[in-house]
Amino acid sequence: MNYFAFGLTIQTAINFEGVLQPSNESADITITEGAVPEKAGQLTRVQRRGVRAKFGRTADAIIINWDGIGKFRISDGNQIVYQNLGADEGTLRLFLLSEVFGVILYQRGLFLLHASAVEVNNQAIVFMGIPGAGKSTTATAFGKAGHTVLSDDLVAIQLIDNRAYAIPAFSQYKVWRQALNGLAIDASALSPSFEGAEKFLITQPLDTFPKEPVLLRQINILFPPNSRVNEGQISAIRAPVELLRHFPIPVQLLTKPYLPQHFQQSLQIAQSASIHFMKRTKDFQALEAYVAELGGERVD
Repeated sequence: MNYFAFGLTIQTAINFEGVLQPSNESADITITEGAVPEKAGQLTRVQRRGVRAKFGRTADAIIINWDGIGKFRISDGNQIVYQNLGADEGTLRLFLLSEVFGVILYQRGLFLLHASAVEVNNQAIVFMGIPGAGKSTTATAFGKAGHTVLSDDLVAIQLIDNRAYAIPAFSQYKVWRQALNGLAIDASALSPSFEGAEKFLITQPLDTFPKEPVLLRQINILFPPNSRVNEGQISAIRAPVELLRHFPIPVQLLTKPYLPQHFQQSLQIAQSASIHFMKRTKDFQALEAYVAELGGERVD
């Protein structure tokens, strides 16, 4: 079966029905099951379901291993081979669509951020920060207000004619129970995320989820409400360092030729879209007021 995500057609026997849009196009990426004999022994900072990923590299592939879940061989920007180490299909989907797919996008030269992205007035706004900064909660508030959540956790940016665009990921995103309660969203009809009992899945309509890149308007780096950070736009020259802090896949991949490319792309993104330091709103009521205000702005 062929599916569509991150602007690419994926061929796989794994059932992504209801999660990814079906595709009739020829495959850009194939996902197949098989043995992954290569070693992955370097611990990374990437954690999912409490398990730290291990990293390995061969002459032609990148290996990521989550003990007890799966081992993945990613090569050429178009092939993923997975070895199931005891996970159910839902868990495999979760891990494939997170850091594993991030490595594929890395191999294809896209700019990656650990962030959430929403579409407002036909333009993309990105929210990122350290874990717990509120990026997913902020995206959920936009979703509640009727805006499309373009990406959850992993944002891919593509430069087209020197302008930055966010690539829509897929229609499903994860929400913490606390955020659902604070935003008065009924969780009774939502399925628990395979990542943990305190996270739930919201699935946006597949038939209306955008497929084309969305012009990037702004990147907001979130800080706690009591932070001493000075809010406002940062200079383009600071962009490479600030954006590098939010690299979403193993830092072992920050080597040549990607690292110089990352810095160059950061500068281009900062020239195309504004990058801001922003304090997270103090409560859910203030967050919804912010969403309403931003959503009502006219974009020329």
